[in-house]
Amino acid sequence: MKNKKENKQTLSKILAILYCLTFIIFIAVVIKVDILPKTTLILFCSLFTLFSILLIIQIRSSKIKKFARVLGYCVSILLIITFVTTSTYALQTLSFLNNTSTSKSVEFSNIVKEPFNVCITGIDVNGEIDEQGRSDVNMIVTVNPNTEQILLTSIPRDYEIYLSEYDNASDKLTHTGFIDTDTTIKAEEDLLDIDIDQYIKINFSTVTQFIDAIGGVDVYSEYEFTPVKMKDWTVQEDMNHMNGKQALAFARERKAFIDGDIQRTKNQQAVFEAIIKKSTNSKTLLFDYTKILSGIEDYFEMSFSAKDIKSLIKFQLIKSPQWKIYKNTLIGGDAYIPTYSTGYTEVYVMSQNQESIEQAKTLINGVLNGDKLTKNEEGLVYIETNNSEEEITN
Repeated sequence: MKNKKENKQTLSKILAILYCLTFIIFIAVVIKVDILPKTTLILFCSLFTLFSILLIIQIRSSKIKKFARVLGYCVSILLIITFVTTSTYALQTLSFLNNTSTSKSVEFSNIVKEPFNVCITGIDVNGEIDEQGRSDVNMIVTVNPNTEQILLTSIPRDYEIYLSEYDNASDKLTHTGFIDTDTTIKAEEDLLDIDIDQYIKINFSTVTQFIDAIGGVDVYSEYEFTPVKMKDWTVQEDMNHMNGKQALAFARERKAFIDGDIQRTKNQQAVFEAIIKKSTNSKTLLFDYTKILSGIEDYFEMSFSAKDIKSLIKFQLIKSPQWKIYKNTLIGGDAYIPTYSTGYTEVYVMSQNQESIEQAKTLINGVLNGDKLTKNEEGLVYIETNNSEEEITN
């Protein structure tokens, strides 16, 4: 009987020590991650500490009834598992942010208070992110956290641009990927007369790895077609559930469409929108979080600092914004001209359409300035002003 009592006391002591250790580590990680508002963090830590003290008393005191002590054992074990899991997730996140960010800034971030532009450049290669290739995906994401609006502006890969760093030589946007990301960004800034604040660089491996890790995405297609890169699969008109390989083939296809590259940019936007929706709602992220981050770490690069991402997470947790997503694509003409990258050899280039460029500028600046976008039944997007509504684009 005595041995049995001593065993129970030893068990409760070991459990109490284990709980205290994991609790201390958990609180330290929560403070280090810094995604909670200061007041919430203080309140959270204070209440959890008080609760933990009461829980330790419950499992250690011999005066507590057996049922209550057993309940305390169960709660403490569940919390230990929670502490370990949460701490692992948090530390994995910090590691991912530090390893994929090219920024080491620790300055105060206004990213959740001021609108900003992000360049997404998708390189047409598999493998690690430092592999060079054509910039096949070129998208400007304009985010206004105050109006909770996101505008996706796609630029076709063959769009005509001018390289200010090379005597304003003419080239097509996709070739800037062979030079560097800075050249891609500068070309887009000059084209649209905007400032790009951040960039995200991805490649084929990023897309397939991430989409497979979240269990696929549901993507809307305007047409039924069979992708050249996957001739054994047919995309249905309407919604399609796609794995990583299928989504990539869908986003790369252009030969199946009369509009070619224009439709391809629309499909890329559809995949990007599907990823946003799945990522913010998927239970997969909860259960496979560390696997997802470790799986795409070598295929992802960004200029956002860890502090920027923490601010965005904190903003999402506190405000729970209902993001409204709008899409626009630049259009142009057909031309065959020599380019900076090809020398005297003439290649296909989508020549600039100044009206389309001006429309894109208007939309982007409208979102940055806090104007509200709306869309009619035909998909035409408008900027609402105090005096009138101006039709912009599809």
